[in-house]
Amino acid sequence: MTEPVAPRKVRQALVYLAALHGEDPERVGKTQGLVQRWRGKSAEHERAWQEAEQRWQLVHRLVPQLRGAVQPQAFDPGRRRVLRQGGALAVLLAAGGWLGWMFQRTAAYQQDLQTGHGQAPQALPLADGSQLQVAAESNLRVRFDHLRRQVLLLHGHVYFDVAHERWRSFLVSTRLGSVEVLGTAFTVSDRGGRVQVAVARGRVQVRDLQGGEQLLRAGERICLDADGRLGSLRGGGAYGPDLAHWQRGWWSFTDQRLDEVIAELNAYVTPAIEVDPGVADLRLTGSFPSDRPQVLLEALPSILPVRLFEQAGLRRFVRN
Repeated sequence: MTEPVAPRKVRQALVYLAALHGEDPERVGKTQGLVQRWRGKSAEHERAWQEAEQRWQLVHRLVPQLRGAVQPQAFDPGRRRVLRQGGALAVLLAAGGWLGWMFQRTAAYQQDLQTGHGQAPQALPLADGSQLQVAAESNLRVRFDHLRRQVLLLHGHVYFDVAHERWRSFLVSTRLGSVEVLGTAFTVSDRGGRVQVAVARGRVQVRDLQGGEQLLRAGERICLDADGRLGSLRGGGAYGPDLAHWQRGWWSFTDQRLDEVIAELNAYVTPAIEVDPGVADLRLTGSFPSDRPQVLLEALPSILPVRLFEQAGLRRFVRN
């Protein structure tokens, strides 16, 4: 567990922030170097800086009179006893302390959800107003604090409709990479192969395990391959990234690989269906009712050059 940040370090960071927002370019320049060295001293210093930034930003969302009161006055970053500054800076520190008390009272939130085989999509409202729709055989953990909102998707398929918060990002972590947003709607799917990300509204930043990044806009999708690398950016949503579509119980596939379609289908059927490597990369486009998976099974041979081979409990799609 991460140790809490010492309040005095947060106050020190607030003093530096006040100096960085001053009107003297020479002092601002000197302070920038001091800040970089101070933040690099330890992980606790960095966490203190992040918390101070949150408090500073929230102070500037208050009434105009208070915002005017906390504008920094002359400040000497070379003084060792920087916390002896008075006037406007004292107001800022007092506001920062009040915000810290507020964070401690309201920030902590956590929730876990695991859905069963064949289960209808489950609605999961979050404390920030975000709405999730969680498909069958999904497992996720939600953790919020006053600095960030995080979801760990261990397995499955989730539609995210994220409430906008200017000062707190929303991060979805998977085994192959992460997705960061501020306010948007998108899906993330991990059925054991590639991880799929598709955006319905807004923008997200997708990061892989190799240091690669890709900005996705509405109507775009991308995959993270088995090595944790970003694939090619594609147009068209995957699995119908539309909340109403999900709630009505429909799958919607756009140029989706057959093995990925069947991986989603297997969360709803028994026994599981395999896909022959020779047909795995065939592409499917269409919409099908998720509460009646047999409709998709029966339709596939008329859409793609495949047939369902069944023998001794084994079911496998092979080339026709």
